[in-house]
Amino acid sequence: MVLAVAVFVAVAVADGVESPPLMRLALAALLCLILPASAFAVGQGESALTGGPGLALAFEGGTRAGAGADVRILRGLSDSWAARLGVQATWVPATGGKGATRVAAQALGLTFAADIFKLVPFVDLGVLVADIRGGGQEARQRLGGQFGIGADYLVTSHLTLSLIGRLDYFALRLAGARGQTPVQATLALHLGHVF
Repeated sequence: MVLAVAVFVAVAVADGVESPPLMRLALAALLCLILPASAFAVGQGESALTGGPGLALAFEGGTRAGAGADVRILRGLSDSWAARLGVQATWVPATGGKGATRVAAQALGLTFAADIFKLVPFVDLGVLVADIRGGGQEARQRLGGQFGIGADYLVTSHLTLSLIGRLDYFALRLAGARGQTPVQATLALHLGHVF
């Protein structure tokens, strides 16, 4: 997991991401929080509600850093597979000549978890609908795909800590302005409850 964060930061720095001091402070705090690692698998018939803050990179006309938050509900289909419903929001501040960008998206997908001791790596695949506003363009609604990887850690029998990295590709225009196909990457730290 620490390697994933290091790669995320290295890509951001190599691409010359502009980020305000508050974003750098948030990244440092996130690194301190995730060093102990993160884990849990939703078993068949179990459910989980997780959510938390994260960092976002927008790749539309240049790379820009921002913040995000998301919530997901998981329902175990088997010991390895879970259905996933998620809601996420990201905000990328104005930089240079580009205005601030806001993205609100809803996702539906599947999660595959490999239950290994207390550390449970997983892969997310899903479809999402996004409402994208700002960034110097008119509002637009897009349909796209979502790919994520992460790990869950079972803190107690009902409390989980998760680190999730996702790539969202908003491929199809549903309504609004035409233009580039927006892509964003997020790295989020979730706290969850299994019931």
